[in-house]
Amino acid sequence: AKFSPKLFQKAIQRGLKAALFTTSTAAIMLSSSGALGVAAGVISTNNAAFNDLAVANNWNEITARGVANGTPAGGPQDNGAFTYGGDHTITADEAGRIITAINVAGTTPVGLNITQNTVVGSIVTGGNLLPVTITAGKSLTLNGTNAVAANHGFDAPADNYTGLGNITLGGANAAL
Repeated sequence: AKFSPKLFQKAIQRGLKAALFTTSTAAIMLSSSGALGVAAGVISTNNAAFNDLAVANNWNEITARGVANGTPAGGPQDNGAFTYGGDHTITADEAGRIITAINVAGTTPVGLNITQNTVVGSIVTGGNLLPVTITAGKSLTLNGTNAVAANHGFDAPADNYTGLGNITLGGANAAL
């Protein structure tokens, strides 16, 4: 078998093109999913819960300007952020959910009910405060390690709790 440098070079080029395409596609998928540090976000359109599916129509995808885009979405996912889109009550009912940031600017939120252990990175506001009720035996942990970029309507530095209002401990072993 005779070795052809030109055929070998073409094979290498094809392989590199395929690898570059695959890598580029993966990077686009990761960045749009929030896996590269840009949190994915949703906005409430009604009273809502973290475990709501898109069909419930209580959450929408959010635009870069911070408004609902009309496309129903499921509740906030791990390492995601959310915006109160009105004077709503939100129930944190997914065990161990990590929320990078909550935006309450432009609304007078009714409250955030913690019914499962939840971690929140920041709660930002334009002046309104978010009252929180923690169910007996559950906890809210304030632990922000990453800032949130404005690609879903707001910026939030890590560990910013200027939007945190009154906290009600709803019974034995409720914890902050």
